[in-house]
Amino acid sequence: MRPETSEGGFLGADAPVPEGDGVSIIVLTYRSARYIEDCVAALRRATGRRPAELIIVDNDSGDETPRVARAVAPDARVVETGRNGGFAYGCHVGADHARFPWLMFVNPDTLPAPGSIDALVDCARADPSIGIAGGRCVAPDGSVDPRSWWGRPGLWPAFCFAFLLTSVFPGSRVFDPESPRPWEDEAQVRRVPVVTGGFMLVSRRAWDATGGFDRAFFMYGEDADLCLRAASLGYRPTVTGRGVYQHETGGSSTSAGKLVLLFTGKVTLLRRHLPPGPRHLAVGLLAFGVLARATLSRLLSARPERQGRPTARGEDWRRLWAARRDWLPGWRSR
Repeated sequence: MRPETSEGGFLGADAPVPEGDGVSIIVLTYRSARYIEDCVAALRRATGRRPAELIIVDNDSGDETPRVARAVAPDARVVETGRNGGFAYGCHVGADHARFPWLMFVNPDTLPAPGSIDALVDCARADPSIGIAGGRCVAPDGSVDPRSWWGRPGLWPAFCFAFLLTSVFPGSRVFDPESPRPWEDEAQVRRVPVVTGGFMLVSRRAWDATGGFDRAFFMYGEDADLCLRAASLGYRPTVTGRGVYQHETGGSSTSAGKLVLLFTGKVTLLRRHLPPGPRHLAVGLLAFGVLARATLSRLLSARPERQGRPTARGEDWRRLWAARRDWLPGWRSR
C-alpha cells in the first residue's frame, strides 16, 4: 500500500518516512521559473508505484524561481542555498536532505514520461551492481534523441576532435567514439560509460561509496566523472529504454558561456582520468581542435558568399579559443 502523501502526490517534508525503495527526486534550479511548473507536473506522473519525495534546490536564482517552485509544488521541500555553488554543490545539498535509498537527479528543463522514474528504479534494483541508471531521451515529436549517454573520454576521442573527424563522421563508432550509439529497441538495457546527469538515478550506496558529484566541477563533466569513478569501484552505469524523457539542452545557459564551462569540464576529466603522458597530449589535442574550428570559421566567413555577420557557431568557437586561459587549467579543487 502506498504511504500517505500530501495532496500533490509527493511525501510531505514533515511526513514519516516509510520503509521500502522510495525515491528522492532532486531538481536543481537556477533562474528556471519558466520550466519548473511543467517539470513538476511531469514528475508527478513519473513515479506512482513507490513513495517519492520532491526536493527543489535553488542555487540563488535571484528571481521568482523559488516562489514559483513553492506555488506549483506545495508538497515539495524547497531549499534555497543562498549562493550559486554550481551543479555538483546544489545536488549535494539536495542529497543531504534526501530520505530515501534512491536519488533521482532531474534538470528543471527535463520532462519525464509517465512511469519513467519507476522504470529506472526497477532497472537498478534488478542488479545492485548498476549503481547509476539513466533513460532514453526523445525529442518533442517522439523521435529518439541519442544524448542519453556518452562514451568514455580519452586520447583517441581527443585526436578525433582535434583533426575534425568527429565533425566529418558524426556518430561514427570509430571516429566519433564519445557519441552515443542508436538504440536497438525501445526496451533495450545497455551498459554505458557515462549517464547524462540531467536524468540520472543513483543508489544511496553508490553515492556514498563515490562521494557523489565532485564539487570541484561547477557545471558540465561532473556526471562523467561520477560514472568513471563508480566504474572503478565495480559499478556498471546503465541506461534503460523504458525510462523515457525529454530534455531542452542548455535551457539555463547561453551558447558561448556553455562552451567555456563544457570545455573546462572536458579538460578536468582528461587530467583526472588519464595517465600523465596521455593526459597532457589529450589536453593539447583538445585545444588544437578548438583552434582548428575557430580558424576554419573565420576563413569561411571571409569568403565572398559568406561575408557579413558570421554564424553564431563560428563566433562561439572563436570566443572559446579567445577564452582558452579560462578553461585550459580545468576546474580546480574547491
